[in-house]
Amino acid sequence: MREMYLAIDGDDVGHRLEYLMLINERETITEFSKTFKSAMIWLENKLVHDFGATVVFSGGDNLLAYLNFLPVEAVEALRIEFAERANSTLSIGLGENPRDAYFALKLAKTSGKNCVRQFKELANG
Repeated sequence: MREMYLAIDGDDVGHRLEYLMLINERETITEFSKTFKSAMIWLENKLVHDFGATVVFSGGDNLLAYLNFLPVEAVEALRIEFAERANSTLSIGLGENPRDAYFALKLAKTSGKNCVRQFKELANG
């Protein structure tokens, strides 16, 4: 099996928090933060315990991990379940190394967010 990296970033989390701060919604900020953090912990645990991933870093709304090959469909299922748990979405990039995963993440972010993209898509346009 070949190794793959997942670069994960929450969609518009910073903007949402900034807005809530500007309108002075302390309780909503706290609730959103707790819910999102809980979903990120769930995702990290799921990757590590169910798929044997190694987490390179995890903080805030970002995560970088590597593992043996995981079908895109399984990654999509994780993305969908995360959205249900967090009431917020993720963009995910997949690649054979951290750089490729990051490029794929940038493609996911610039192509509408809330999706999974693979680095090989960049080579094909």
